[in-house]
Amino acid sequence: MHRVRTALTAALLGLLTVSAHAAIDSPVRRVFNVAPGGTLYLDTDVGNVHVVPGASGVVVSVQRRARGQKELDRDHLTMQQQGNDVHVRNEVEQTSRWFSWGNDLDMTFDVTVPAHYNVELKTSGGNVSVGDLHGFVHARTSGGNVRLAHIDGPVDGHTSGGDVRLDGATGNANLHTSGGSVVVGDIGGNLEIKSSGGSLETHRVGGTLYARTSGGGITIGDARGAIDAETSGGSIRASLSAQPRGDSRLSTSGGSITVALAPAIGVDLDAHTSGGGVNSDLPITVMGKVSDDSLNGKLNGGGPKLVLRSSGGGIHVRKL
Repeated sequence: MHRVRTALTAALLGLLTVSAHAAIDSPVRRVFNVAPGGTLYLDTDVGNVHVVPGASGVVVSVQRRARGQKELDRDHLTMQQQGNDVHVRNEVEQTSRWFSWGNDLDMTFDVTVPAHYNVELKTSGGNVSVGDLHGFVHARTSGGNVRLAHIDGPVDGHTSGGDVRLDGATGNANLHTSGGSVVVGDIGGNLEIKSSGGSLETHRVGGTLYARTSGGGITIGDARGAIDAETSGGSIRASLSAQPRGDSRLSTSGGSITVALAPAIGVDLDAHTSGGGVNSDLPITVMGKVSDDSLNGKLNGGGPKLVLRSSGGGIHVRKL
C-alpha cells in the first residue's frame, strides 16, 4: 500500500511539473493604416524578423511562445504609429540566472508593409529577411542570417553571426558579417562587403567595389567601376567588361589572382607575386624588366592602374 501511495504521489508531482513548464503561446497582431513612403522601425531583443512588401498598410503579427507565464511576463512589446511611420519595440527583462535549459522565449515577427516603404530592423537573436521593396533597408542582427531580395534603394546589412545575401539593389550597398559569407547580385551603385570568416561573391557592380575578408576567397562577376579587394585566406577571381573609371587593386595573401578583361579595355598593369608566376593571354606593352613573377606594362595604350599582388599563388590575366 505504501508503494502504491508513493507511485501515485510521484505521478502527481510529475504532472504538476509538466503543467508548470508547459509552453504558452501568446500571439499578437496589430494593423496600422499608413500611406506609402513611411518607415517601419523594429527593434527586438530576441526573435526572427520577416518583412513582406505589397500590403495596403502595415500589419505586424508576432508569434510568442514562452516556457511559462513568468517568462512571458518578462517580455514587453509596444507598437505605435506616428504619421506614416510604425514603431515596434520589444524588450526582454534579464534574469539573474547564469544559464537556462532550452529557450525561455521564442519569437517571430511577420510584418507586411506597402511596396513603397522603408525599413529599419534590429534583432539581437535571430534571422532577418526582406522581400522586394521600393525604399531603403537597414537590417542588423547579432545572431543570425540576413536575407534581402531586390531593393530599389540603398541597403545597409550587418550580422555578427551568419551569412548575408542581397539579390540586388539600385543604390549603394554596405554589407558586413563577422562569421559567414556574403553573396550579392546586381548593384547599381557602390558596394562595400566585409567578412571576418567567409567568402565574398558579387554578380555585377555598377559603381566602385570595396571588398575585405580574412577567411575566404573573393569572386567578382562583373565590375564596372574601380575595385579595391583584399583577402588573407583565399583566391580572387574578377571580370571587367567595361572600361574602369578609376585605379584598381586586388591583393591576396593566401591564393591566386585571375582577372578577365574585355578586349577593348585599357589599363596600366602592375602585377607581382611571391608565390608563383605571372602570365597574360592579352598583348601587353611591357615596361621595364621582364621576369617570371612580375609583369608591368600597358594594355591597349594604357589607362587606370590595375595593381595585382599575391603572396600565395600565381597571377593570370585572361581575355573575357
